[in-house]
Amino acid sequence: MKSMAAVATVAVATCLVLSACGGDVSKSGGGSSSGAPGSSGAPSGPGNPTSPGGGGTTAKAGWSALAPVDGKGPEFLPSVTIDAQGNALALWMTNGPNNGPGNEMWASRYVPGTGWATPTRVDTTDGTPNMTGPGTSAPQLVGSADGHAVALWEQFVASVGYGLWARPYDPATGWGTAVQLAPDETSETYAAGIDAKGNAIVAWTQRTDVVDTRVFATRYTVGGTWSTPAQIQQPAQTGPGAVTGVSGQDIYNESVNIAVTSSGNAALTWLQTDTTNTALWTATFDPANGWTNVNPVVTTPDPLTKHVFSPDVGMDAKGNLTLVWAELDIETTGNFAATMSQRYVAGTGWQTPQAVTTPFTETASLTYPPVVTVNEQGIAAVMWIWPDGTLQASVADATGKWGATQQISAHPYLLGSRLPQLVVDAAGNATLAWADTGTSGSNDIFTSRYSNGAWGTATLFGQNPQDANYPALAVNASGVTALVWQLYKDNTVGNVLQASFYTPGT
Repeated sequence: MKSMAAVATVAVATCLVLSACGGDVSKSGGGSSSGAPGSSGAPSGPGNPTSPGGGGTTAKAGWSALAPVDGKGPEFLPSVTIDAQGNALALWMTNGPNNGPGNEMWASRYVPGTGWATPTRVDTTDGTPNMTGPGTSAPQLVGSADGHAVALWEQFVASVGYGLWARPYDPATGWGTAVQLAPDETSETYAAGIDAKGNAIVAWTQRTDVVDTRVFATRYTVGGTWSTPAQIQQPAQTGPGAVTGVSGQDIYNESVNIAVTSSGNAALTWLQTDTTNTALWTATFDPANGWTNVNPVVTTPDPLTKHVFSPDVGMDAKGNLTLVWAELDIETTGNFAATMSQRYVAGTGWQTPQAVTTPFTETASLTYPPVVTVNEQGIAAVMWIWPDGTLQASVADATGKWGATQQISAHPYLLGSRLPQLVVDAAGNATLAWADTGTSGSNDIFTSRYSNGAWGTATLFGQNPQDANYPALAVNASGVTALVWQLYKDNTVGNVLQASFYTPGT
């Protein structure tokens, strides 16, 4: 299936945006308008958590009872996908030899009515190379409607650095061959998406010399074929606000994000800077023509008054794009943070940029990346965290008109390495999952659903006090949703993965 506003927040924002996990084809019931957590009890729904719906199994509407994925900690940094039949695939890290953290990667498949299968080792090392070192992003899993998937991770190679690796999954034959896509993925930023048949696109940034980074991409075709990684060529820029570097050098590209539709078309966005000027770029892909329309969409002619960073993009079945980003405007009356958007209409072009919501008075010089997801019908949902630490969200209709902003939580947990997760199903229902610190002495996982034009009351998973964190979320077109997170059990076991499934009502 998300830098520059304040230098002190670059590393935090970059780390967070990489963890964004797709749940619909573009990446990967609302009665009350209140999204404040704490007002609901434990999830309701089927007592048997192995029957969330799909695959011929009938289940009650709502969230299923909580159940462990396998209960054998330590387990952490989960990612999850779900196919059209309700089968889920979860990926996570565990300790390597001698309890070395983050050195082994495992996966398990969930089948409705049967449950989670015995976990399978996914990485192909001896367990000693570090895969979660400083500055790296968490492993990702992208999955298709027909059950194919690709796992991606960074793996340390002595004297080289952290390379980017991938391994495909076929529901009929299991895990395929692991492939190193980039030998030294030095900027720790990559993104991936997958179409309905399991063909995936992976993009990343890597150094082309000592002082420059560029964007590269490769495409996986079901059957085991990876295209040769190629640099996405960017035309040189001139004029006010152009990112030119020094004699064409010292140009950095980072914060890549990608959206892939069910047909295999894709949109890519990233940030480019020479430490003076900054621009947000997009490119589009179709299987027949490859990468085209490579251009800067947002520039900063006066970098002293405007900073843009952390772009994300969604794409619908018609080829319309929704680009979002964080922006800091420096004015004589103060600094203002805004979540901005700009829409591309196929056959017409880019529309006028607009703020998703009223700009926020910036006092702490801190904001977190927005995350957008767009379904095939063009419904877009975006979430972000304001400088005051509150979690906000908004939904736009298929014409690009944003609805009212909703504060989802006043106290999301911000010390982890994953942003809240956001998915949208084919009917335009959105689900947002996050870790929350609203109860003293407890870290909790909550979800809130947007349906019928409103965000519903939040659902709490588990009982206080607890130490729950790092939610992973995925949804299929019919709205069946998989949620996996890590829960600290005790000093002996450490974290174990918990799971729950949402079945829509009729």
